[in-house]
Amino acid sequence: MGLRYLVGAVVILCAFAAISVLTYYDSEEAYFTVDELATDARAAEARDEGRTLQVRGEVDRASLDRSGDGLELRFDLVGLDGRMPVVYRGLVPDTFDQAETVTVGGRVAPEGTFVADRLFVQCPSKYEAVPPGAAPADGTDA
Repeated sequence: MGLRYLVGAVVILCAFAAISVLTYYDSEEAYFTVDELATDARAAEARDEGRTLQVRGEVDRASLDRSGDGLELRFDLVGLDGRMPVVYRGLVPDTFDQAETVTVGGRVAPEGTFVADRLFVQCPSKYEAVPPGAAPADGTDA
């Protein structure tokens, strides 16, 4: 009787371990900059396989185009040498207009456009601490 419980417990633990490992590798997301996506061999492999990626770069403000309903955003992400068109459909974070750098999550479409389903903004200057004794940039009292 005790042996059956031991075998059952081992089988359940092995199944749990297998599911955990498979889930981890299935949800793994590669992270690249715009320049790496254009030049890195690993990035090219991930892009060609249609895997989910995260790509970081600066928004080219001249390429910014919002749809009439405000839920679709088209822009180019740029790096030092690379450029990639991005289409994002969803709610745009309030801080997007002040963002210096953004990270988008999604997949590269066959025509080369990055179809993003996640948009993360980074505005470090807005959240930097004011040194002691210095006046805040917005003119308010600290």
